[in-house]
Amino acid sequence: MLKADNTAYSILAQDFDLLVDEPLKKYTSFKIGGPADLLALPKDKHELKNLLKKASNLDIPVTLFGGGTNLLITDKGIRGLVVITRLLKSKIRIIKTDLDGKTIGVEAGERLSNVCRFAINHSLSGLEFAAGIPGTIGGAIIMNAGTKSGEISNIVDSIEILNKKTLAFETIEKKELDFSYRRLNLTGIIVAATLTLKKESLEKIEKSFNHNLSQKNATQPVAFASAGCFFKNPVEGRPAGELIEKAGLKGVRINDAMVSQSHANFIVNIDNATCDDILLLKQHIQKSVFDKYHIKLKTEVRMEGE
Repeated sequence: MLKADNTAYSILAQDFDLLVDEPLKKYTSFKIGGPADLLALPKDKHELKNLLKKASNLDIPVTLFGGGTNLLITDKGIRGLVVITRLLKSKIRIIKTDLDGKTIGVEAGERLSNVCRFAINHSLSGLEFAAGIPGTIGGAIIMNAGTKSGEISNIVDSIEILNKKTLAFETIEKKELDFSYRRLNLTGIIVAATLTLKKESLEKIEKSFNHNLSQKNATQPVAFASAGCFFKNPVEGRPAGELIEKAGLKGVRINDAMVSQSHANFIVNIDNATCDDILLLKQHIQKSVFDKYHIKLKTEVRMEGE
């Protein structure tokens, strides 16, 4: 919690009109998390840059996230400044056209669902796999969001970042990006991206998108608060959800944290679960799967806080 006599924090809060001791459960899809000492939602990349520069000068630690859809925040919350980049957005635009398709430009805070809709409206293919995936385009890129039918790294042409050390804006081309399974190895802050999409018939794009969306709604607990798939799939063998289900864990609860009945790789908050509830259930799942299969499941969800 922020102490009233902390001059540096007070200066930053006043200079940028920040929220103080703001509960973070309101900003994550899990609906879990204690307070941030200071919370900022910058509206453009220049405000973000100025904010980070001031925080650095005042020696205040900074934590960043976007849509909060792949995130678990501790019950004690996050010390220092939390910056949420979901307001970093402007009009999605076509910046290049060639014989095969178009390249679009989008800011990091734009919702992935809006980018998908833009692509459909312009008969552009490449984002059908993302049907129903929540969060922002920046978050999707940093997590290399994807499904069996594709992932975001396949269509990223370039990204614009804010270098954390120099606080300069830089463009990184696709060939320089280090993508791996559900991860982009990156130290900077994504502020914008360009995506290359291919021309296709509207009918074919909509059919594929709607099929993927129906599959997601039918097999995932979309009505409950969660952070998406909780564990990474092992490199070889059966996926995490199947391992958890075969271990007999569907429906297992610790207080209001529960292994989803519809997809075992989802831990859901069925009412008022705490971070501790989620972590206890996570440990139980990992132990049960290891005892049965000698496989240690690794988490896909990012955790922040003290």
